[in-house]
Amino acid sequence: VVAKTGAIVFTATQQHRPSELYVMDTPESTPRRLTAFNAWVSSVALGRTERVTWKTHDGHEADGTVLLPPNFSPAKMYPLVLVIHGGPTSASKLSFNALPQLMATEGWIVFQPNYRGSDNLGNAYQAAIVGDAGAGPGKDVMAGVAMLRARPYVDKARTAVTGWSYGGYMTSWLIGNY
Repeated sequence: VVAKTGAIVFTATQQHRPSELYVMDTPESTPRRLTAFNAWVSSVALGRTERVTWKTHDGHEADGTVLLPPNFSPAKMYPLVLVIHGGPTSASKLSFNALPQLMATEGWIVFQPNYRGSDNLGNAYQAAIVGDAGAGPGKDVMAGVAMLRARPYVDKARTAVTGWSYGGYMTSWLIGNY
């Protein structure tokens, strides 16, 4: 919402905090948090999210996020779960997401890939899904899985997948093809 004074009010998340209400008094000012509805989260052990990148089979630069469990140790082995976003016009970002955090507390490494069609890597990547809604995104996701399975703490024998909307379609496509 933009006020008559030019102030902008909006909701936003931080990597370790769910949505809160913020204000910017001018377009140049620093956002100032107005609410603390989710202050409780500071008392909960959360996993750490990082951005990962990899090359697709046809040369695109793909990305996504990986959420490591709280108290992560690179000396341990962890199962991998893919959480595939809907859309495909959407993207997984470095922001708070409750479902992956819940999965990470169970000891899973959570991978949220941005496959072709995602809207965060430019028009060419977003348009690359046209006429290729199954195999192309599927290969993108599996290339990301291969990149993660190369890490010594990812258990290659324990991988799960879930998603919603288009991510549900991609979940079914991956199970049927891999």
